[in-house]
Amino acid sequence: MCGILFSLSASGDPPSPHHVSIISQRGPDSTRTHVVTIGSQTLNFTSSLLSVRGTEPTPQPLVDQSSGSVLCWNGEAWRIRGESLAEGANDTREVFDLLLNAPNGRLDEVLHQLDGEFAFVYYDAPAGVFWYGRDWAGRRSLVFRKTEGALEVASVGDGQGSPWEEVEAGGVWRFEVTGGYAEWLTTRASGEPIYNVPSLNLELPDETNDTPLTIDSPVVDSLHDALLESLRLRVRDIQLPPDHDLQARHLPKDAEGNDVRIAILFSGGVDCTTLARIAHEVLPPDEPVDLLNVAFENPRVVAARNKPPPKPPKAKKSKHPKNNSEEAPVEEEIGAEEVISSAVTESDPYAICPDRGTGLSSFEDLKTSCPTRRWRFVPINIPYADVLAHRANVINLMHPHNTEMDLSIALAFYFAARGQADNYITPARILLSGLGADELLGGYTRHATAHRRGGYPALLEELNLDFQRLGKRNLGRDDRVGTNWAKEMRYPFLDEKVVAWAMAAPVTSKCPFGSEPGATENGKKVLRLLAQKLGLPKAAGEAKRAVQFGAKTAKMSIESRKMKGTDGLCP
Repeated sequence: MCGILFSLSASGDPPSPHHVSIISQRGPDSTRTHVVTIGSQTLNFTSSLLSVRGTEPTPQPLVDQSSGSVLCWNGEAWRIRGESLAEGANDTREVFDLLLNAPNGRLDEVLHQLDGEFAFVYYDAPAGVFWYGRDWAGRRSLVFRKTEGALEVASVGDGQGSPWEEVEAGGVWRFEVTGGYAEWLTTRASGEPIYNVPSLNLELPDETNDTPLTIDSPVVDSLHDALLESLRLRVRDIQLPPDHDLQARHLPKDAEGNDVRIAILFSGGVDCTTLARIAHEVLPPDEPVDLLNVAFENPRVVAARNKPPPKPPKAKKSKHPKNNSEEAPVEEEIGAEEVISSAVTESDPYAICPDRGTGLSSFEDLKTSCPTRRWRFVPINIPYADVLAHRANVINLMHPHNTEMDLSIALAFYFAARGQADNYITPARILLSGLGADELLGGYTRHATAHRRGGYPALLEELNLDFQRLGKRNLGRDDRVGTNWAKEMRYPFLDEKVVAWAMAAPVTSKCPFGSEPGATENGKKVLRLLAQKLGLPKAAGEAKRAVQFGAKTAKMSIESRKMKGTDGLCP
C-alpha cells in the first residue's frame, strides 16, 4: 500500500512538509519524490510505501527510464485478466508494465483487466497526459482540490486551506498537461464500461413455489467457496513487519505476537466472525490471528447508567382490587441504546458496549470451532480523554465527510486500526473488514422495512440502491482514518467474484424476508446459515448493529443527545 501526493502547477512549489508527513504516516517504509517539468508546468509525484506483499519492498513512484512515464499506485491487483497473480509477484510492477504498453495510450483498456482495490496517478510521458482514479467501489481513498493555477490529488488531504473533494469512484480522469483539457471517462473506446460491475438480479420470486433456504441449500456452499477464494488472495504472501516498524511501536523483535500478519476488525457479528473462520482454512496452521475489538467510554451512556433510578410513583389502589393486590408501578422507559446489563460493574464503562459482549461470545465460537488456531482477542478500550485528544485529527482525516455520524463511525475505525490494547499492540499491517456483507446480502434493518412496506419489489430497489452508492459512502472515509496507522484495509466481501455471485443470486437465496424466519433471522440468512455450518452458532444469531452503537461512539457527550447523525460538524 502507498500514500499518494501529486500536484500540477505553474509555480513548481513542492508539497508542504506537513502534507508529506501525513502521507508518510500511511507508508513509513519509504517516501520518495519525483519531479517532471513540461514547459511552464511542474508535476510533483510523492509516494510513501507500506510494504506488505511480495518478497521485497518496491519504493514509489515508479519511473520508466526510457519513456519518462511515472506511476503512483496505492492498492492491490488480485487478478489480471481474470487470473490471480503468482505468489511472490509484485502487482505494482505488473500494473506498470501494462500501463506502459496500453493500446493507443488508452489507460481505460488496462483498468478493465484488473480485479482489486486501488487508487492511482499515472503520467503517460510520450502523450503528455496524466490519469487518476479509483476502482469501481472506491476501496482506496483519493481526494483532489483545485486552487488558482494548481491541481492536487492525494490519498488524504492536509486539513488546511481550501476544502478537498473525493474523486468519484468507477471511472478515470484524463488530463492533458499542456492544453489543460480534462475529461471524465466511465466507458472504454468500444463504448463498454471501464469496470465490469454486475447488475443486480431483479427477478421477482415465485413465493408460492419457492424452495426454503436451509443450511443444506447449495447457495450456502457456493458463498463459502467464493469467500474462500477471496480470502486466499488476501491473506497469502504477507510480509512480517520490518524491524523499524516494531521499534517505532516499542515492540521487541522477538516478542510473542510479532509473527501476526493479519488482524480482523472484530465486533463479533456474523460478517467478521465468518471471515475469521474461513481465513482459518487458508492460513498456515501455526499463524496467529488478532481479533481487534474496540469499546469506548461514552460519558452520556455512563451518566445514564449511574443516574439514580427515579422514585416509583405512588401506587394507586385498583378500583377493582383482586386479592387485595396493588397495580405494579410503571417502569421508566429507556431507549434501546441505553439499556445497561445488570451484570456490569460501575467501574467498567467498556463492558457495557454491546460489541464487547458479542465479541467475546463469538471469540468462544472460534476457539471451539478451530481449537488449534491461536486466536488473540484484543480488547481496545478508549477513554473519553483519548477521543478528545484525537478528535481534531480524525475530523481532518475523514474530510470531506463531515457529519456527526461520519465522526462516530470514523472514531471506531481509527482506534480499532491502531490496534492498541492496555498491554499489547498488534503488529499486523493487514486488517480484514466485513464491510459489504450487509449491502450485498440484505443485512440492514431498512431492507426488512422495505420488504414489509412493499414486498420483494421494494426490497430489490433498496438493495440496488445500496450497491450503487457503495463508492460514495463509507469506503474512502474508512481508508483515510484506518491507514493513518500504517495499516491496509482489505474487504473480502467486495472481491469481484464474491460481488458477482451475490448480484446474480436470487433474492430469496440471500435474504428471504417473505418466509418465516424460524430459528435463523432472514436478514443475511445465507451468511447466517454458513456461519452455523462452520460451527459458529452464537455469531450466526447476532443481530445487525451499527458500529457507532456497538462500540458506543454515537453521541459521545451529554450535549450531543439532541444532535442528528446528518448534522454537520462545527468548524
